[in-house]
Amino acid sequence: MGTLYLVRHGQASAFDDNYDRLSTLGEQQARLLGEEWRRRGIELHRIFTGPRVRQQRTAEIAGDAGGLPAPVVVPELDEMGVEPLFREHLPDIFARHPHLSALGDALLAADGDGERARGFARLFEAVLQLWIRGEVNASGVESWLEFRGRVRRGLAIVRAEGRGRRIAVFTSAGPVAAAVQLALGADDDTALSMAFRVRNSSFSQFLFSGNRFSLASFNETPHLADAALVTVR
Repeated sequence: MGTLYLVRHGQASAFDDNYDRLSTLGEQQARLLGEEWRRRGIELHRIFTGPRVRQQRTAEIAGDAGGLPAPVVVPELDEMGVEPLFREHLPDIFARHPHLSALGDALLAADGDGERARGFARLFEAVLQLWIRGEVNASGVESWLEFRGRVRRGLAIVRAEGRGRRIAVFTSAGPVAAAVQLALGADDDTALSMAFRVRNSSFSQFLFSGNRFSLASFNETPHLADAALVTVR
């Protein structure tokens, strides 16, 4: 029986020109995770990571703090590839789905990073609810089914590499939710809802053997004892 710890990256740099890097808090979250695993004596035999900078950097910091093996990149465990929807296609989405325009207007009118973060989260979730149903799409944007299939291929890769061992994967909220969906047989709407609730640097534990893939715990953050350290975006 193998054990898989699926870790979401630490907090990224919201509203910076380059989102794909950890914030100072995100680096702290990653370090605390590694220290917690070292304190608890959790020995990990293999470490994998998705290809994003924030995923790899979380693995590196946690690995340094926890004495973990060097990570191996698995491209299939990247986050859902929906950025072009927000970077290039929002005007068209607003035209086709007028109810989203109010969310866009609220985001533009937001005052302060906290209000902007909440406004973007509402818009992001509303657009992705349409995306998983195939009601919004664009060139260069993978579908929900393509994303889900890609993550399952990635999970198959790491399970084959880590058969009978204790392994960890550093990735993002989307792949974590897709893995939980696979383990529980949840529907797509439930999986998407879980993705928005995965905490930064949290880990979810799975057991695997042959065709068995079961969830043992979800969204754990024992290393974040101070509530101020707990974030979801």
